[in-house]
Amino acid sequence: MSTDPPTPVPSFRPSVALLGADAGGSHSTVVIGLADGRLLGRAEGPGASMKPGNATASAAVLAETARRAAAQAALALPVDRAVVGAAGAGRAQEQAELESALRDVGLARRVRVLADAEVALSAAFGRGPGVLVNAGTGSIAYARDPHGGLHRAGGYGWQLGDEGGGYWLGRRALEAAAWAQDGRGEGSTLLARLLAALGLQHFDDLVRWTATATPAQVAALAPHVLNAAREGEAVAQRALDDAARELVALVAALEQHFPGSTPVPVAIAGGLLLVQSPLTAAFRQRLAVYVKRARLVPNRIDPAVGALKLATELE
Repeated sequence: MSTDPPTPVPSFRPSVALLGADAGGSHSTVVIGLADGRLLGRAEGPGASMKPGNATASAAVLAETARRAAAQAALALPVDRAVVGAAGAGRAQEQAELESALRDVGLARRVRVLADAEVALSAAFGRGPGVLVNAGTGSIAYARDPHGGLHRAGGYGWQLGDEGGGYWLGRRALEAAAWAQDGRGEGSTLLARLLAALGLQHFDDLVRWTATATPAQVAALAPHVLNAAREGEAVAQRALDDAARELVALVAALEQHFPGSTPVPVAIAGGLLLVQSPLTAAFRQRLAVYVKRARLVPNRIDPAVGALKLATELE
């Protein structure tokens, strides 16, 4: 019997391997594929949004998620080209910092970082005109006008805005819990819902939790507002209606870049605007009333796949 070691089986290596990533505040997705659109691997991971001075941490999360996607594809990093759409990367400095960190961790030989909503805009409309509203941990809208110009509204972070996003709704839930504790306003089940979700016993426990909670952790409370609104609770329904109003206001702010009377295509993305979400229904209804030229695109947007398509254009 031969004692020679087994010959290693070579990993599949396409001529050009591409990577697309969507790095949100509470969730990230990485896909690996080919220039013809075929997907070879996909992996989900924790949030990897870009914060000033936090590029190394974001890159580490994306690299780990990418390694799992690469394992599905039977290849190793780095890939040839990658485009990453990252929340918090709407400015050139943050983009450059994250690009450098991603090259350092060996994600790809050529890396381009864009704002997450800009990537989703391309996923929705290609190079054509339209408005993309993204509501996840935060909120932002991007538009490409009929002449190809890019414009944005919102997306300035939880301290300056992000109205209608997950943090904003989570903060409303905490406010409603405090009001319920004091007996102010209408009755609400939100205090009980939050305590149960966080494994806490008393309101004082919730106060202590908020002292160290991150924006992503507060944003993770938003689904409890949506669930309460779905069940008909008035306090939660008002918060949901207010969130829809804020998101529609982003579209209204960008409508000025579409002169004339032609329809304005609008697409939605982000974890709060899923097909069955009551926020999506409220947004749709309000949009039809207040931005009459808006035409909501029916297809669900996959930003990671959109980033993969953009990677085919990198030189």
